[in-house]
Amino acid sequence: MGMSFGKLTQWGMRGSVMGLLVLGLTACGDTPDQGTVVQPTTEASPDSGETTDTTHEISVTIVDGKLNPAELGDKIGTAVVLNVTGDGKEHTLAIDELVDGETIAAEGNTEIDFTVEGEPGSLEITLDGQPAGTFKREAS
Repeated sequence: MGMSFGKLTQWGMRGSVMGLLVLGLTACGDTPDQGTVVQPTTEASPDSGETTDTTHEISVTIVDGKLNPAELGDKIGTAVVLNVTGDGKEHTLAIDELVDGETIAAEGNTEIDFTVEGEPGSLEITLDGQPAGTFKREAS
């Protein structure tokens, strides 16, 4: 029947170590949600001042007057499609320097398109004029 107790123990230890390694790697990092690339194309060179043809999609939900997730971000020059799921009440969403007062439908999804422009740094996201999250503008 094949395997000795020593071999089984050795394979069991290997499996345990691999499981912990995978778990550790997935738990690492505290980076903002950068969404999903929905239209991969060529990138602009970092010093060109041009925008890219890449579009990222970021999805958030309004929960208790805040965004979930509350930490968002993307690279300067990237086009973003922000999909916001309503909470049963109409809201106005703004992102300092990027989005001016877009109406969010009470039910379903509202799509907001914008391009990340300006200098690297954190920008406040507001709902109805109240802090609701942060958008991190990153260097390209």
